[in-house]
Amino acid sequence: MESFQESFSQLNNQKIPESWISQLWLFYQKEFIPKLKVNVDGNPSVLTYFPKVTATRYLQYHYLVANPYPTDKKQILNNPKDGSQYSKIHQKYHPFFREISTRFGYNNISLIDHKTGNIVYSVTKGTGFATNLNNGPYAYSGAANLFETLQSNRERGTFEVIDFAPFRPNYGQPVAFIGSPIFDGSNLIGILLLQLPVDEINRIMIGDNEQRTTGLGKTGEIMLIGLDHLMRSQSRLLLENPEQYFKELESQRIPPRIIKRIRSSNSPILLQEVRSEAVERAINGKQGVAILDDYRGVSSLVAYAPLKLADRLDWVIIVKIYTNEVFAPISIFGKRVLVTTAILVPLVTILSLILSRRLVAPIYRLITGTRQIKAGQTNVMVSVPTEDEFSQLAEAFNQMAAQLDADKKALEEQIDANDALLLKTLPASIVKRLKQGEQQIADKFANVTVLSANIVGFDEECDHISALEAVGLLNDIVSAFDDAAERHDVEKISTIGTSYLAASGLFVPRLDREQEAVELGLEMLRIVRAFSHEKNLNFEIRIGIYSGSVIGGLLGKTKFIYNLLGNTAKIARYLMIINSVEGKPNSILVSQNIYESLQDFYDFSTLGEIEIPGQGKLAVWLLTDGSY
Repeated sequence: MESFQESFSQLNNQKIPESWISQLWLFYQKEFIPKLKVNVDGNPSVLTYFPKVTATRYLQYHYLVANPYPTDKKQILNNPKDGSQYSKIHQKYHPFFREISTRFGYNNISLIDHKTGNIVYSVTKGTGFATNLNNGPYAYSGAANLFETLQSNRERGTFEVIDFAPFRPNYGQPVAFIGSPIFDGSNLIGILLLQLPVDEINRIMIGDNEQRTTGLGKTGEIMLIGLDHLMRSQSRLLLENPEQYFKELESQRIPPRIIKRIRSSNSPILLQEVRSEAVERAINGKQGVAILDDYRGVSSLVAYAPLKLADRLDWVIIVKIYTNEVFAPISIFGKRVLVTTAILVPLVTILSLILSRRLVAPIYRLITGTRQIKAGQTNVMVSVPTEDEFSQLAEAFNQMAAQLDADKKALEEQIDANDALLLKTLPASIVKRLKQGEQQIADKFANVTVLSANIVGFDEECDHISALEAVGLLNDIVSAFDDAAERHDVEKISTIGTSYLAASGLFVPRLDREQEAVELGLEMLRIVRAFSHEKNLNFEIRIGIYSGSVIGGLLGKTKFIYNLLGNTAKIARYLMIINSVEGKPNSILVSQNIYESLQDFYDFSTLGEIEIPGQGKLAVWLLTDGSY
């Protein structure tokens, strides 16, 4: 970060030839302004956005104008061969940031000088590159607002998110950002801004344009909507039938300029307003399922709920499907009943004295079943104990009812799947507290045993096997660890690379927490040894275990993680590191307090005393499973 800042500042001493300025002016005039005009009101001028700072002009000339790659692929260039110190630094770090941006789906990554507001680096090279967020042409953008917020909140680990807003360097297209301060030790050295991946949000909402196969039929749709009633996700109708979509917009008297922008961007985000009773209920904090008119005025089966992802990211989620599609089988069945009844009336009249009960009873059963379905009870079965047309009709009714019930359950499962996204990364108790409105979740636990483990040598063995084999093997090992942790009632905290962190007695106090942690550690030794032998690979595991008080807390704003803080977690990790250096292969290093509690149950060997940074000396003991 500091090398980018220093080399950026040096460029202000460069002399800019008039020919460069002329070519940069033509770029703004021919490339940038025409595309910007499509998505913004008024008549944008080159003078408003043309850079005035020497360093900005220098970098935008070399990385935009003289860049031989197309506009949407400018990030491919590593070094423009201008001989500057900045370009040497750019060539060194740009491939790394570009890989991070591609791998995690971020549309852009930017580094900001926290003192000056200069954007000293960005992966994509647009007109925002090398500008100033304090006094430059984009000083009033969402990125600038997020930068200002992070300047006033300089705590380590802080994350801030800002909702979608038109962003001029992106030709006025909606952009959302997540940002965090960058520290070198205890010193703040810059601000990191990430442009959120809109495509990933749309993929989750529309399922790669396969909603029909995910229980939403022909008319189902999932939408994210902001508190301003503007859409935050892609429209299914726009993707599947653009002509019909724009006809509906025109019938709703949407202003032509808004329709034009939606056509240009092929997206309704921050452009299409959605107003319906379901949206209003969700905005007011309610959730439920009901039959309501959607924003087009069409009767629909709608599920709605508020969706608060961060302090500045307060949306609602709507899942809907037209009622005529939901109840189409019932309408067809009703017509069949009417036709059948019309045919049977003369026969019933003639034979009523003899066959009335036999003929009328099945019809009443079918009518009763139909009324139950209309009342919303889809798990209806009609029994007709005869082998005639009524029996066939009842069978058809039961098949229709079963299909309708399956469709209803598929819709409910889709809704549950959306609600379950949070549960994939957080404990259930933490999710419950989030839903109850807690903004910050942190607890202190008095007596917890922390296990920190690392698979040593695995990364080196990855050079000899394929990526698929490496990931699959590590996943098998971690899954075996998870199963073992569950058997010993030990709470898994996190897995990062080849490191594994778990805690015993965290959410539920246990008297045998230390023994269960050690038993888990011994089983992990056997698991790793078995996999290493089976795959004929040379890797092992080293484990550290320590007991004491910990702090458990929820970190992050949009991508949550539950982690352990405090001296106990720190010492457990340090014991694992010391074990990796001074211990034995496939062994466990424990502290004196654990040894004293369990010395009668296991055969420990002393490793003497070690120096804990900032803590003094600590007696430690080594335990193996007998394989070494």
